[in-house]
Amino acid sequence: MRIGLFTDSYRPSINGIVFVVDSLKRELEALGHEVYIFCPAKSMSPSRQAELLCEDEHIVRFPSVKGAFFDDYDTSIFFPPRELQKIKKLNLDIIHIFTPSQIGLMGMRAADKYGIPSVIQHCTDIYEFVEHYPAVLPGALALAGVVFPLSVKLDGKDVREILKLYRPRLGATKWNRAIIEKIVTMLYSKADAVIALCRKSQEQLLSWQDDDYHYDITLMPNGVNALPRPTEKEVAEFRGRWGFRKADEVFGFVGRLGEEKNLPILIEAFADYVAPERPKAKLLFVGDFEYRKTLEKMAEETPYADRIVFTGAMEREHLGVAYEVLDVFCFPSLKDTQGWVLHEAAHAKKPIVMIDRGVSEVVKDGENGVYVENTPESMARGIVSLLKSPKKRQEYGEVSKKLASRFTERRQVRKLESLYRKISGRS
Repeated sequence: MRIGLFTDSYRPSINGIVFVVDSLKRELEALGHEVYIFCPAKSMSPSRQAELLCEDEHIVRFPSVKGAFFDDYDTSIFFPPRELQKIKKLNLDIIHIFTPSQIGLMGMRAADKYGIPSVIQHCTDIYEFVEHYPAVLPGALALAGVVFPLSVKLDGKDVREILKLYRPRLGATKWNRAIIEKIVTMLYSKADAVIALCRKSQEQLLSWQDDDYHYDITLMPNGVNALPRPTEKEVAEFRGRWGFRKADEVFGFVGRLGEEKNLPILIEAFADYVAPERPKAKLLFVGDFEYRKTLEKMAEETPYADRIVFTGAMEREHLGVAYEVLDVFCFPSLKDTQGWVLHEAAHAKKPIVMIDRGVSEVVKDGENGVYVENTPESMARGIVSLLKSPKKRQEYGEVSKKLASRFTERRQVRKLESLYRKISGRS
């Protein structure tokens, strides 16, 4: 099959959507399919960007400028009729959409115009994101009133619903959420298949549906492979660089240091509860983003700043060393739709402490993970329960590996391939 993947976030950005798109392209091509990625150039010169990244004609980039609807989403600049003709000439059999913004909506327009089966994957819980990014309201209104109507075939009922969204709500967050809930529901109802990556997202999308807008949802987490295992030398170098001794008890987080990840709770749990009780405990953050500065300031204001480590961003293929050093992986986010790093940590045989019970199929409470409440004290109790028991950590780690092995990239892509064949009549 000839498959088009449409995303408003792609390299050189580093985030879960980018990893997923690259993974799907690689695995689908390994199964014999031809795959095209449609994405922003993060530049006004797509050809220059393609040259810098050594890309071929299977990566189709659009001129774009920074001015995102959400972080890591550029504003793409293109003339839809011309781009639609380019898509038509590719004779795509499937259009798979990852983002409900400009490029994703153009993919939906092409699917409708040319009768191409479409899949929408619910990758980002933008409904919850707006709590931390309320300034996106103008972008949300533009999406609802301009971009969406120009991209998706609407009937009179759809137009009336969109007009209602322009009635002001009390507070930007409430207004943003009303727009997102309606636009997402309307858009997804027009697709041939919708994928939810976790049970929480599946339940959320179902709760938004009504008699006018409804659709089936397939629960299908993205596949994640184990990271390369680090050598003893690499582990020793990492420990030496960041001041970790073998006797230290290390817990922490790997991933983007965004405000929506609920990361201050780890610093509070460490400073108020873990550090005083466990003198060898240290807190590790691996990753980067604009919120890192806030977290570093918080850490500096604690009595234990010398035991809180920020490494900055690391190349994904080298992250295995960070997981190797961790004794306990913590995932405090309440706004993720799967948590790619949970799979990485599970593959690395890590016990996991987390809050959100509906976000992952690779964490089972009391088997390889500890679910806690959204308070520093509860988070600390979960962490300490594992730090003080090497035997439990080892047992939990073995279960983590077994659970992660059920959701490899190849296994999940074969399920996706079956869905493609079903909606295209090839099954």
